[in-house]
Amino acid sequence: MKKERRGRSQGGPHPRQVPGYDDARRAGGLPVVPDQPPTLDVRPTANGLFLRFVAFAGGGLAAILAVVLLLGALDVPDAWRAPVFGVLGLAWFVLLFRRLSAVGRQSAAELQRGYTTLVLDFGGFWVGEGPLTLSGDMRAAWDYRGTWHLGHRDGHVIRAPDRSIDPPGMYPSPHRPGQYELWTGATWLGHYAD
Repeated sequence: MKKERRGRSQGGPHPRQVPGYDDARRAGGLPVVPDQPPTLDVRPTANGLFLRFVAFAGGGLAAILAVVLLLGALDVPDAWRAPVFGVLGLAWFVLLFRRLSAVGRQSAAELQRGYTTLVLDFGGFWVGEGPLTLSGDMRAAWDYRGTWHLGHRDGHVIRAPDRSIDPPGMYPSPHRPGQYELWTGATWLGHYAD
């Protein structure tokens, strides 16, 4: 597995305009979109992990609330409730971001194989990457038209790729020569692999 690095995206050119693109294409280092629908080689699928992430987020929040209410019903002193809430909330938050990065790794692996099971309008998977709004929201746009969109359970074709558009995936970076950076199909995310 490749080591991942983080760093803020700075915008930039289209992948075909980046030095090293032709060499990476010849070496087979770019996303490969097959002529026929591919099989679901990446397991668990990115969409499957994303659904688990959403369930974990909601379930974890409900569990923390239940513990806090239980502590109140048991007349646990306020001096104990706040630290318990803080520790549970911090643990949930850390686990939440770890699960989201796992979704990102699976999504990037799918994209390199020419398909996706997860389609986002905008967003990211790793803390500290991609363009942010003033409010701190991750707003990286995604364009999946250049890759196969497959159903995450059985691999049925939801949408065939538009061959005139480069798919999202890892390409030679315009920001860090010699490294690959995740292109969302619309912008550079600032997620690096070497």
